[in-house]
Amino acid sequence: MKKLALTIAILTVLIACDTEEQVTEFVPPPPPNLTHQNDVFLYNNGGKSLYERLGLSVIWKWNDNFISPSERATPIKEDLVIDTGKMIDYLWVGSFEAQGPAGKAFIKEYVPPEVVLIGSYIYNDDGSKKLGFAEAGVRITLLNLNSLDFQDRDWMLDTGGGVIATMNHEFSHIIHQKDDLPAGFNRISESYLGSSWNNGVSLSDAIKLGMVRNYGTVNEYEDFCEIISHYVGLDEATFMGDFINQEDCSQYTTAGEIVNCNELNEGRKKIALKLDLTKKFFVEKFDLDLESVRDTLLLRAEKVIKLNKIPSS
Repeated sequence: MKKLALTIAILTVLIACDTEEQVTEFVPPPPPNLTHQNDVFLYNNGGKSLYERLGLSVIWKWNDNFISPSERATPIKEDLVIDTGKMIDYLWVGSFEAQGPAGKAFIKEYVPPEVVLIGSYIYNDDGSKKLGFAEAGVRITLLNLNSLDFQDRDWMLDTGGGVIATMNHEFSHIIHQKDDLPAGFNRISESYLGSSWNNGVSLSDAIKLGMVRNYGTVNEYEDFCEIISHYVGLDEATFMGDFINQEDCSQYTTAGEIVNCNELNEGRKKIALKLDLTKKFFVEKFDLDLESVRDTLLLRAEKVIKLNKIPSS
C-alpha cells in the first residue's frame, strides 16, 4: 500500500490524449523526396525501414495541418529523428514482431499508415497537456520527442506519459476502432466521468472505479487503452501490487481506513475482470499473449537503458 500511496502522490492528472473514434478510408501519400538522410533511413533503408516493411510513414518535417489551428508545438530536432525511428521499431514494433508469425501478422495489419513526430508537448487551454493522439485509425502523433534520453526510463516507459507507453495507448485506440472492445468490457464499471476526470480525480479514485489511471475514467475506450498500456509497460509485481492484489483490510482500525481499503479492493476486482477480458481478446482475436509482449518490451527497454542506444539487432 505504501508503494501505491507514493504513486498516488507523484502522479499528475494533467495529461491526456486526444482521439477520433471513427475509422476512415486512408490513401497514403507517396514517400517524400529522399534528399535528407532522415528520409533515406525512414523510407529506403535496404528493405529494413518501417515504410518498406510495413508501409508505415514516419513524418518528422513540420506540417501545420497535423495540429489544430489554436495549438502550438515545436518540431522535432533533425538529429533526433533516426534515433526516434529506431526506438519505435525496436521497442514498439519489435515487441510484437518478436512474438512470431502471429505478432508479425498483427502489427502488419494494425500498424497505422502514419506516425507523426513532434518535439514538444501540446498544452490545452485548461492547463493539461496532450501526450499524443490517434486520429481515425490512420495516424498516431507522438509528442515530447526533443526530450529523448535512452537512459531515462520514465521518458520511455512511464505509464503517465512515457513515449512508448503513449504509443501503446494510442495504438490500442486503433485496435478498438477497428474491432471494438472485448465483449462485456464496458459493463464492468458502472459509470465513467467524462471531462470531469480532470477535476481532482486521484489514482485512488480511479482504482475504486475499476480503472488503472485517472484518465481511464473518461470513457470505456480510454479505460481499455490505459489497461493495455499499463499492463505491457509495468513489471508484473508492480501491476499486480497496485491494481490486482487484494489488500488485507483487517490491518486498519478506523472506519474511514477500512472503507477506503474495501473500496480499493472492489475496484481492483473490476480491473482484474477487465484485464482478463482484454488478455482473452488478444489471444482469441490475434493469437497474442500480452504477457509475452510485456516481457519482451521490458527486456528490450533494459537493454536500451544499459547501452544508452538502440541495439542494432
